[in-house]
Order: sequence, then structure tokens, then C-alpha cells
Amino acid sequence: MPSRKHLVKGLYRAEGPARLKVVEGGFYALGRVFEKGDALVVPRGIVTCIEVDAECIVEGVIGGSLSEARPEEEVIGVWRELSEEVVSRGGRVVVVGEVDSGKTTFSTFLVNTALSRGLKVAFIDADVGQNDVGYPGTIALAVPTAPLSWLGELEPLALYFVGSNTPSGCEDAVILGLCKLLRRAESYDVVVVNTDGWVADRRARMYKARLIEAVIPDTLVVMEGTGASEPLARMFETSRIQVVRAPTPPGAKGKERELRKMRRELAYLDLLRKSAVRRLDVKAIRFWGVCSLNGGVRDEKLESVLSSLLGVEARVEVCGGVMAVIVGDERSYRTVLDAKRELVKLVRREVVVTNLGRLKGLLVGLLDEELECVGVGVVEEVEPHKGYVKLRTPVSVDRVRLIVPGQLRISEEGVERERGLPPLA
Repeated sequence: MPSRKHLVKGLYRAEGPARLKVVEGGFYALGRVFEKGDALVVPRGIVTCIEVDAECIVEGVIGGSLSEARPEEEVIGVWRELSEEVVSRGGRVVVVGEVDSGKTTFSTFLVNTALSRGLKVAFIDADVGQNDVGYPGTIALAVPTAPLSWLGELEPLALYFVGSNTPSGCEDAVILGLCKLLRRAESYDVVVVNTDGWVADRRARMYKARLIEAVIPDTLVVMEGTGASEPLARMFETSRIQVVRAPTPPGAKGKERELRKMRRELAYLDLLRKSAVRRLDVKAIRFWGVCSLNGGVRDEKLESVLSSLLGVEARVEVCGGVMAVIVGDERSYRTVLDAKRELVKLVRREVVVTNLGRLKGLLVGLLDEELECVGVGVVEEVEPHKGYVKLRTPVSVDRVRLIVPGQLRISEEGVERERGLPPLA
């Protein structure tokens, strides 16, 4: 049941899950003022600092906690000044920092501060593994029109499908997607880009440096954290980019690995809940970046050879210098793999082998004829001999022309089953 709390002047820390509605007075949090009738929503695993200037009465349900905070444990005053400074400069803002350094919360400060000034603001969530907007494996553009309690309230205006819950190995895809989404946001006064927490090693720094170079932000916000992002701050200090260091709250609570995984799986469940099984004509689509199932010339003679010599039913397609052998089950897949060396000698081409049985549960992106992402889906069945592909997706497939295989497979219950290279070659 909702309970009332009387808050006097000072700082408070709300740990989610919690929902606090202002009954009398008001408070400042997340870059905005919450007044009578406004509600602050704090998701599970998130901690939000509240600043009360006078007195305030709140009513709500608190599954987490609400407690007084010592000023030395919070940075809300510094963040308030920094967000005003960054927003007054306008333009593009990139926020970088290690995991749990405060990137998402500071991004919320920036968005709300811009809205409070009447500016047109766009937000790009470029964290493929712990995004608040869109689905895991995507980066998303959203356009907030009202003050926020948390970025998860936003609906994506546009998506780019990366297909992995980590940028490692997909750095080029994240940067390309970010550039495409930035083009959609060119008319906005402030564009806030929140990034993932991969910053510590050499490869990560190179990736982030290239991302920043691609965006060319007006402001680079570096969350201090434990100092892992400081090399990025120093790297761009001599450029025209304004580098701003934002402190991480000393009392910040990190999200546990299992909580991160749970958040992703809740997003998968939401995707599946909203989805219906839809059927596409295999002749009307192509699979992005692969040889298999892309309209190559069938080699029925070799199909017959494989059937008689290996005892497997296979579809064989010739795609330039590549021969794609497509089978429907694990036994046939292993059999063809064992014979692959001899097949290469026989056909004098590169041979790739695809097991259609491994496609079930694969997370995929759906592109239209303009190569824009119109949504995501989960593969249910691929039947090239019968001429169709079945997907679970919440979007209409009438405009879909390309299917982008991801690196994640999920179960019907939304559980991540594995991550790795897509089972299409």
C-alpha cells in the first residue's frame, strides 16, 4: 500500500524499485524539478539522489529504500552545474565512462535540463548490452518531449541493429549505426549520445576514440569512475571538443552481472510478448552479409552427389567463388563438415556450411529497401525448399527486404542461450 513520507530540507537516496509521487512541495532530481502530482520512478537496481530545498511530502510504494544521504556521498549539485553548462553549449554531446560510473543518470540530467530550457533534444542510446531504449543488440534514437524519470520511458524513433550484447567484435557496426542515427537527429538543438562501459583496455580505447572522431561532438563528458576513462579525456583535450569531467557518486551502487542479464531477458520477453509469427517469401528477401540463401545458383548435381555419398539432404548454392551447403539438422551439418576438405578439392571453391536447425531463436534485424531498420525479430523457422521464413516480430513484414543475422539466440522464455558468430555463413 502507498505510504506517505515527510521530507525536510536535505539530500535523500531512493533505491529502486520505488515510485514516489509528490503530494506537497517538491524536490529536484535527475535534472528536473518534481512538483505536486509528478512521480519519480526508480527501477530495480538504480539509485537516484533527491534534493529537497524546503519541505516535501511524497506518497508511494517503495520496494527498495528511501534514506537520508550525506552531502559527501552525492554529486547532485556538481551535476546540476555541469548539465547546465553542457546544455548551454548545445550541439552533440557524447557521454563515456566505465560500467556503473553514472553515464545513464547523467544523460538523464542532460535530457531533462535541455527540456526545461525549451530546447529540442534527441537521445541516442548506443549501449548495445544495457540499453534503456530499444532492445538488446540495437542502438536507438528517441526524441523526448516531456521530462523523464528514467530513459526507459522513451520509445525509439529509429533503430540500428548490431546483433550483439557487447560492442567487442562489432565496433564498426556500432559506429556506423550511430552515424546513421545522427543524420536523423541533425535538426535538434541538443543530441545526447550515451555509450557502453567498455573503456579499460587498448582495443576499447581505440574503439571509443574512433566513435568520438566519427561523432565530432561539441562536448565530451567523461565520467570519472575509477579513472579508466581518463586517457580518453586527455586524448581529446587538444581538439576543438570541449572535454568535461563529471564525478561519479562515491556511494554509487554497481549493477550485478545477473541483474544485467535479467534486464536483457526482460527486454527479450517484452519483444516476444508483443510479437506474432509472420511469414516471409524467401524469394523476396535476402540475408545480409552472408552467402547462404541469397539467391545463388543451385547446383543440383552436387546436391545429388552429397545425397548419394554422404547420405545427407542438402541445398547447394554457388555464389561467385563460394559454394554454400545448406542442411537442416546437426547430424548432416557434422557430416558435411567432416567432408569439407574433400569438397573444396572437388569444387575448387571456398565451401561454407549452414545448419538451418541452429537458426531457431536467432535474434535478427529487419531492413527495408532503403536499408533502414524497421524492427527486430526472432527466427522461428527457415524452409528454403518450401520457400518461406517464419519470424516472431512485433512489426509488419510487408516492407522487409533484408534480414540481418545477429549473434544472439534466445529461448521461447526469453533466456539468452548463447552468443557467438551467426549460424549463417
